[in-house]
Amino acid sequence: MSILLNPGIGQELEMEKRIHVKIDKNSDLTLREVLKKIEEIQAEHPELDVFFDGDEYAICSRPRKAGRDL
Repeated sequence: MSILLNPGIGQELEMEKRIHVKIDKNSDLTLREVLKKIEEIQAEHPELDVFFDGDEYAICSRPRKAGRDL
């Protein structure tokens, strides 16, 4: 499994989008594993929208906007 964790999480509060997990393009991670990690991050940070960014090839988040709560 090839996951690179971003050690600076929480320090870039000025930035709208944060990278939580950078995934190596040659990783053997399954879609199920990526979705599980997204769910874990979302559970830890309900104030964030967590998503997979295909351009960054990473699990990222943004602050939730008012009116978009689930």
